[in-house]
Amino acid sequence: MAFVFRFQQILAICLHEENEVKIRLAQKDGQMAAIKAEVDKLKDEYAKALEHKANDLQAGEMMRVQMYPAYLTRLQRAWEFQEEELERLEKQRQKIFDELMIKRRSRMTYEKMREKDEAVYKKEMLKKEQKRLDEYGNRLKKTAGDDNDA
Repeated sequence: MAFVFRFQQILAICLHEENEVKIRLAQKDGQMAAIKAEVDKLKDEYAKALEHKANDLQAGEMMRVQMYPAYLTRLQRAWEFQEEELERLEKQRQKIFDELMIKRRSRMTYEKMREKDEAVYKKEMLKKEQKRLDEYGNRLKKTAGDDNDA
């Protein structure tokens, strides 16, 4: 008779839910990485624009220099918006992570119950096996004793 855990279906559901939350966490991490890359790109563009502005100023390109403040402001606003978005995503990620910890604790609780139940089952099976072996040994002794009497 094989071991059957009484809460196996609940454990399977816990595993499934934990995996779903892990997937959501990975997706959120991917979104955050994309936003971080966008922020870095905008910061690089801003730094390059400042360099170009300085070069144009030295070259006397006043028409081009006059366009830089609006462009730099747009870049700065875009990168600030992306940083705010990153903070929002970080809060969402933290909620998902907290949910993952709850799911993980639940799964681990059922796994510990399963391990304990399985240990009890194995102990009972060993006792039954030992009892059968003892009975078999006693029968052999009786039949051997009956043969010696004859």
